Amino acid sequence: MSDDATPLMIAATIDVSDLELAAQFYSNLLDLEVRGIIDPFAFLSAAEDRKVAIWLQKVPEEKAGKNRCHLDFVSNDLETTERRVTELGGSLGDRQTWQDHKWRTCRDPDGNEFDVMQAQNV
Repeated sequence: MSDDATPLMIAATIDVSDLELAAQFYSNLLDLEVRGIIDPFAFLSAAEDRKVAIWLQKVPEEKAGKNRCHLDFVSNDLETTERRVTELGGSLGDRQTWQDHKWRTCRDPDGNEFDVMQAQNV
């Protein structure tokens, strides 16, 4: 049951060191429009078929250690998405499997981890 005191998630915010580079990376990878860059924030539009917007926040410190929270995406073509990640300046981590699910851990240019899962036929 929801009431006025129940928080509603509106965006996932990613800490980055270079707003322009990160905005270009996520905009091109996820096919989202950069709605504006107002230092220290960049705002990417939420596509109509997506529920959460992506926001970027410039922070002074470098990323250290493993992310305690990460984003998960699904792709109809995991191998093509992997190539896009590297072409846009990101990097690839390990491939993972669990039951029939396959995914790749990836990193944006700042080293922030996210996973891309191969879409399953339902």
